[in-house]
Amino acid sequence: MVCVELCVSSLEALELARELEINRVEICQNLESGGLTPSTTLVKKSLELGLDTHVLIRPRVGGFIYNESELELIHREITTFNDMGIQGVVIGALLPDHRINSDFIDLVRADFPKLNITFHKAFDDTPDWRASIDTLVKSGVNRILTAGCETHVIKGISTLKAIYEYAADRIEILPGGGLNENNIEFLIKNIQPEWLHFSGCKKIYDRSSSNYESELLQLDEEGIRKMMKLIGTYSFSMGAISSDI
Repeated sequence: MVCVELCVSSLEALELARELEINRVEICQNLESGGLTPSTTLVKKSLELGLDTHVLIRPRVGGFIYNESELELIHREITTFNDMGIQGVVIGALLPDHRINSDFIDLVRADFPKLNITFHKAFDDTPDWRASIDTLVKSGVNRILTAGCETHVIKGISTLKAIYEYAADRIEILPGGGLNENNIEFLIKNIQPEWLHFSGCKKIYDRSSSNYESELLQLDEEGIRKMMKLIGTYSFSMGAISSDI
């Protein structure tokens, strides 16, 4: 069985996640910029719908080298959402040389021992993914979201295979980044993942304003339904893959 984490940024996506019985959601906003910390109202709605709710904590666009004030803000936001009753957070913080900021990750793990922690694709920006895995395992992080150290998970598939082998059973690997109905079957057949991560959005241009044109990522409900149907046809046993297609 392949489980799914859907990256959602709207009420519409939350309701679809509940309808399709998605295993887990990552709540964020501003997908066009790679995702930012969402509103508390959207997170509350996810909890009311009974979804396994993980929240992206990212205070700004840009890279993942945060100053002390930004790290304090991230910690405060984790506290706020933890008090609301979420199941997990999705975070990432790097040092100036792009190694994992293990002191901060250790602090989060110590202060929120019951929270599930995903280290997001800041992992793909680190100079030595093996050392990064070792660091995150030592810090007690639950999983790593990665596109195989590339901008697109299909481009990174060779490295992704090596990441799975190196991580072994020490930490969960969550592949994601650019998955859609046209390439998801290729990833499943080559990686045989236990989990997949995607947003299921398509790029559109909003021309409703007379003065501005905006590039948006819009929920592709039909595409998500196709992906979920395809995912449901696969199962893994003894290292082999079977399909009902």
